[in-house]
Amino acid sequence: MYYRANNYTPIVKDPLAIFSADWLSKTFDMNVLVMIRHPAAFCSSLKLKGWKHNFSHFLKQPLLMKQYLQKFEADISEFAAREQDIISQAILLWNCIHHTINIYQEKHPEWIFAKHEELSSDPLTEFQKIFDAFNLELTPSAKTYILDSSGAHNPTEQKSGEEFIRNSKANIFNWKNRLTETEIQRIYAGTLEISKLFYAENDWK
Repeated sequence: MYYRANNYTPIVKDPLAIFSADWLSKTFDMNVLVMIRHPAAFCSSLKLKGWKHNFSHFLKQPLLMKQYLQKFEADISEFAAREQDIISQAILLWNCIHHTINIYQEKHPEWIFAKHEELSSDPLTEFQKIFDAFNLELTPSAKTYILDSSGAHNPTEQKSGEEFIRNSKANIFNWKNRLTETEIQRIYAGTLEISKLFYAENDWK
């Protein structure tokens, strides 16, 4: 009641909620912002955090598999049956997410699609665009928070307990330090069919 009385806008942030975005939008009349991220950056984050994914969860959702992930059913079944290394998991998960994003781009032109790299390069300008699109006011305090948490005075790599405070421009290319050349080539080859829809060859250099 407090938030409603003060006209606050709730935010739901969940990477895997991407697969429910259509339902969430229709059921709760949500504005949707979809974040697109470079495959190597995505994979390097999972590697850094040691985050693994249980692909059997996808197989337990027949509607999800039919609507969005049918293309990857054989791979998902293999990964669900036998755990793969974290880079392989990250590649498949990135493909699943961004294949779905590509479908959404065609189906929902009214949604906002933003690249993580563009937000990181010029946070204030890009957030202003998002706030304007959602008819929200980018207040002075919000601007200060954005600048304080993304400016060049912050560390280039995340620290425990301060994951959302860093030099956002420098963070764009942290994947080059986190990944080996072999891993980068694996990610490039493993995501190319879908990544070329979002990223040019120069974005890998």
